[in-house]
This record gives sequence, structure tokens and C-alpha cells, in this order.
Amino acid sequence: MAETILEVKNLKINFKTYAGLVHAVRGVNFDLKQGETLAIVGESGSGKSVTSNALMKLIPQPPGIYADGQILFEGRDLIPLTEKQMSKIRGNDIAMIFQDPMTALNPTMKVGKQITEVILKHNKNTSRAEAKKRAIELLDEVGIPYPEQRFSQYPHEFSGGMRQRVVIAIALAAEPKLLIADEPTTALDVTIQAQIIELMKKIQKERNTSIIFITHDLGVVANVADRVAVMYAGQIVEYGTVNEIFYNPKHPYTWGLLGSMPDLDNNADELLRTIPGSPPDLTNPPKGDAFAARNEFAMQIDYEEEPPMFQVSPTHFAKTWLLHPDAPKVELPEAVAKRIKGYLGEEVEQYV
Repeated sequence: MAETILEVKNLKINFKTYAGLVHAVRGVNFDLKQGETLAIVGESGSGKSVTSNALMKLIPQPPGIYADGQILFEGRDLIPLTEKQMSKIRGNDIAMIFQDPMTALNPTMKVGKQITEVILKHNKNTSRAEAKKRAIELLDEVGIPYPEQRFSQYPHEFSGGMRQRVVIAIALAAEPKLLIADEPTTALDVTIQAQIIELMKKIQKERNTSIIFITHDLGVVANVADRVAVMYAGQIVEYGTVNEIFYNPKHPYTWGLLGSMPDLDNNADELLRTIPGSPPDLTNPPKGDAFAARNEFAMQIDYEEEPPMFQVSPTHFAKTWLLHPDAPKVELPEAVAKRIKGYLGEEVEQYV
């Protein structure tokens, strides 16, 4: 069985603002095994990017506050560490691939120098010649053609997809054990998205790297993740293997995300299903289930008491009162089942 490399326990992160204290992350729990990909999915404002930045302690304090919890990387809690201690972990053990490669790269510096800087910083005994050779190898590894020539070019001379490959090369420069990819395909077109995902899968297979993949796109998740955590209003509301989340979803929010996915069988006049309403204001989190106001299946208890995380299987959990033994039986909405079937194919019939 694979070793657990990361454990997040009851993580709570707040932000001090003029409007009040924002409870951005509210008791998040998950773990990650060596060589595994965990996708964290949710709409904008759900807390997924705050969670990913917290793992590397990139949240400025103030206004950020690590209110509670632990981030255990290889058994060591990162939250109490000083900035000097964290600087030895960032890049070396944990690296991040950011959403927009143009802002992640220095536009005034050649890409080769940006890669060699990372190599030299984390490998003190490496010469500049060795660092240059390794940087060219990394450019080749991430699929950039003519890496020797590209080494001496600036970011503006690369396409969006190629810039993202450079960012991935920088992240891999110190051979980290954990990669955090924060919506790495959002700014790219669909064809390039697929290439970047295939590249990350190839890297993981060859290096046995653990990956946390942050995204709002469940369609991307299906092709990259081993397990999925669905986030809403700063909490994980459903957690399971990729098959469990796609084929046997239990939380109404997950139903909404799956139902909103387009598929190739859509009629031209058929409207995409949407989730009504807006996420709650986390300066004053709602009492009970945070999703209740947008949930067509909400019961009275949803407005009064926060649901626990119910266990569906040894690997599948969902935070909804619909799983309580006394709750009325609610079937997966037909429109959502149809959408899942259209997106995933005929094999889903045995589940929905």
C-alpha cells in the first residue's frame, strides 16, 4: 500500500477584511498518498485555491490567519514552521504550478535562466554548466521542441501552452515529491489543455510524484484524478474515488456540478443545467448546511444543523442530511443522470 505523504486535519483559514472576518476554509480534512492525484473541485470562492496556497504557506499573515488545524507533510506539521524553514521545503519538496503562466514567469528574464536559478538554489554543489544542461533536459522532458534554442528565449516568444510547459519545468527542477497544480489549464484552449494533462500524467508515472489538482472543471478531473474532493463554502462536501464521484454522487452540489457539464449529444436548443442562487457570504456563514438555500431537496434540518460527513463506502463520504437513515429517499435527478450518461458513456447505466 502506498505511503501517505500529506495529511490535512481540520484546517481553518480566516481573513481579516474591512467587512469583517472571512471564514474562507472551514475545517478541511483530506490525505494524499505517494504517486496519487487528488483533484479539489468547486466553483469560484469555494476555498480550493486558499487551501492549496495554505499547503505551501503562501498566505500572507496578516490578513490571513491559520485559525486551526494541521498540515502534515511526511509527518511534519508545516503550520508552525518559520519562513526560513518553509523556504527549504518550497520547490525542493513541494512545488506549485500556477494558473496563469504569463504572470508566473518573469517577462524580463530568459526562460533558461529562470529554470537554472531553481536548480542552483536547491542544489548548492551544482555548477552553472550542469544546471544549464539539466534545464535543457527539463525543457525537452516537458515537450518543448528545440530546447537548446528555447533555453535562450523570453516568455513572450512562447505560446500559452508552451509557457505553461516552462512553468511545469521550473516546478520539476528540484524534483519535488508533491506538485500542487492550481487550475493549470484554465487559460488554455481545449487541445492544449489535453496536452498539459497528458504531460502531468506522464510526469507522475515516471517520477511517482503526488499531485493535487485544483480545478472548477469536472470534465478535466475525469481524465486526471484518482480521488476527488468537492468543495463548497470553504468545506469539503463530498470525497471519494473518481469513479464514486462520477458514477455514484451523493451530494446535491456534486449533482449540480455534474449536471452542468456539456456533452457532445446536446441539442442546439437544449439549455445547460445550472445551480440556482449564489454561494453564501463567508463573513457570516449560514447556520446548518451551507448549500441549503440552493438545494431543491433541502429539509428543515438543513437550515438548523450542519450535517456530519456520512460514510457511503470505505473510500466515499458526503456531507448531506439526505444520507441520514431517517431522510426521505431522493433519487439522482433524471436530468443529471442523463447528463452523466451522455458525458461518460453507456457503462454508467449500472450506477444511475
